[in-house]
Amino acid sequence: MKTRMTFALLVLALVPSWMTTRAAAQGTATTGTVQVTPPKPAPAKAPAAAAGKATAKATTAKATTAKATKAEGAAAKVGPRSIIGEVVDPACWIVNGAKGPSHKECAIACAKAGQVLAIVENKTQKLYMVATDKPGEDPNKGLIDYVGQTVLVKGRVYSRGGATGIKVASVEPYSPTAVPTE
Repeated sequence: MKTRMTFALLVLALVPSWMTTRAAAQGTATTGTVQVTPPKPAPAKAPAAAAGKATAKATTAKATTAKATKAEGAAAKVGPRSIIGEVVDPACWIVNGAKGPSHKECAIACAKAGQVLAIVENKTQKLYMVATDKPGEDPNKGLIDYVGQTVLVKGRVYSRGGATGIKVASVEPYSPTAVPTE
């Protein structure tokens, strides 16, 4: 016990002197504050050239924003839609590419634990998260029976901030050879 106390006192006595020596070697103060030097101002440009570049940058920014908006709108049509795709666990699909019958049991276990299911559209490989109208409503209701299967989902598509969701109105197994009945 005496050895430990002696060692602790020795360390406490040496640390401040060690910090002072280190600070002196680096040329900084021992107060723990950091000295910040202000950045050097950029060299002044000719006013006409700067104004022309600013206008060009503003035009380019507007064009880029318009393109991004058009691309987002083209990527996911908002409103009523029918999607043919597979019901998946989105976490496993995004991270591991896991889907299909071989991943069915894992996806069902995740859904029962609270993971919201999603639809991966066959044609585009776009992921549609399943959404509901009311808080606390189970979004997986009606979908969990179709995990790992290709389905035809009808519903309303929403898109915001790069994420796309679908509020499911109906879901049924999809068969490309099925003859539509009227």
